[in-house]
Amino acid sequence: MVSVVVVGFPMSGKTTLVAEIVGIGVPRVGFQETCSCNYVSIHINGVEWHVWDTPRITSVDDITSGWVGENALEEADAVVVCHDGSRDRCPMSLVRACGVDRSVLALTRGAAGREDLSYAIEYLKVTRMDGTLVPRADGITSLLSAVSCLLPNACTMATG
Repeated sequence: MVSVVVVGFPMSGKTTLVAEIVGIGVPRVGFQETCSCNYVSIHINGVEWHVWDTPRITSVDDITSGWVGENALEEADAVVVCHDGSRDRCPMSLVRACGVDRSVLALTRGAAGREDLSYAIEYLKVTRMDGTLVPRADGITSLLSAVSCLLPNACTMATG
């Protein structure tokens, strides 16, 4: 089983991204903030993946101060950090806090098309143990591919 946790600042597209990963629709009317940590299960290449949707993180300090998603994050094989292009929020602080070598930066809500460069210098400063930059994905296919690259055994692991 593979555990993937989706994290991000408020309104960064976490729940919508989780729904898109598993192929279910999210109502666009009547927004309700995610207040709990829940997962959905999918099978990719015969391997069960648990994709966790988490409540917002307002600052990096939230992660270690009783945040609801703390246990899921601790146990995660991979972390997807959502960035919606907001100039006032640097996603790299979350990448560092969640673990550079297990993180993928997901550009949500059209962020790839209206990419802000406010975090570009921070992005270039953060490298993984192998010297590469944190992978960035702007669609479900590229996101799943980037997560799979973090977990080279994900496609060959036996399901429970």
